[in-house]
Amino acid sequence: MATSLSILYLSHNEAHRVRPSLERAIKVADEIVCIDSGSTDGTPEIFKEYGARVFSHELVNWGDQRNIGLEHCTYSWVLVLDCDEVIDPILLQSILDWKLQEHTDEAFWTLHRVHYFMGKKMKFSGLQHDHIVRLIPTHTRYESLFVHEKVLGKGTLLNGTLHHYSYDNEEQWTAKMRHYAKKQAKDYDSNTGSITLFHTRIKPLFRFFKHFLVKGGIFDGPQGLAYSRWMYRAVLWRYQELKELRKTT
Repeated sequence: MATSLSILYLSHNEAHRVRPSLERAIKVADEIVCIDSGSTDGTPEIFKEYGARVFSHELVNWGDQRNIGLEHCTYSWVLVLDCDEVIDPILLQSILDWKLQEHTDEAFWTLHRVHYFMGKKMKFSGLQHDHIVRLIPTHTRYESLFVHEKVLGKGTLLNGTLHHYSYDNEEQWTAKMRHYAKKQAKDYDSNTGSITLFHTRIKPLFRFFKHFLVKGGIFDGPQGLAYSRWMYRAVLWRYQELKELRKTT
C-alpha cells in the first residue's frame, strides 16, 4: 500500500520566494499545511493557490510552531520544508519512490541540503555536509527551541538534494541574523554563566576561523570570507542580545 504524505511549512512574509518550493512540493504532496505567523505580503494567499491548508498562529518559538503544524497534518508521514528550500528532480523521484512503499512509524529519513549564499553554491564553509532529518512520522515532536529546532535522532539518507536559498540581499541577511541572535539568546540563557570577553571576543573569533579555515571557507572565495565574517557577527550578537535580555529579567 502506498504511503500518503503531508508537507509542512512555516511562513512569515515569504511571498517573494515561496513559489519555486511549492512548484516541486505539490508533485509529491497529498496535502500541504502552512502555519503562518502574521504575514502581510500575501503569503497565505499564495499557499492557498497551491491548495494548501493555512493556519494562523503567533510565533513563540520555531520548535513549538513546527509541533503545532504537525498536529494539523492529516497523514501519518510529514515532509518538513522551509519556504526557501527547493527539492531537486532526483530527490523528487526518491520521495515518489518512497511513497510507493509502506513504512514503520518509528523511522526517520534524512535529506542532503546544499546552501547558496550571495548567489554562489557553497561547497565548503561548514555547509558541505548538511544532512537534516525532515521526513518524519506525524507523532514526532521537535525540541522547544527558538532557533535551529531539530528532531532528536538520525535517519536514512534519501538520494537527491534539497537546495537552500536563504540569502536575498545584505539587508535581509542582517535582519535575519539579528533576529536569530535575539531568539538564540533565550535558548542560551539557562546554560550560560556570566558573559565575559571569552564570549564576546574569543568565541566570535573562533567561529570565524572555524568556518574560514577549519571548514574550508577560504575555498569558497569572497562568499566564503563573507559567510565566515557573518558567523563571527552571529556569535557576537548572540551574547550582546543575551546581556540585554538579562537586563530586562
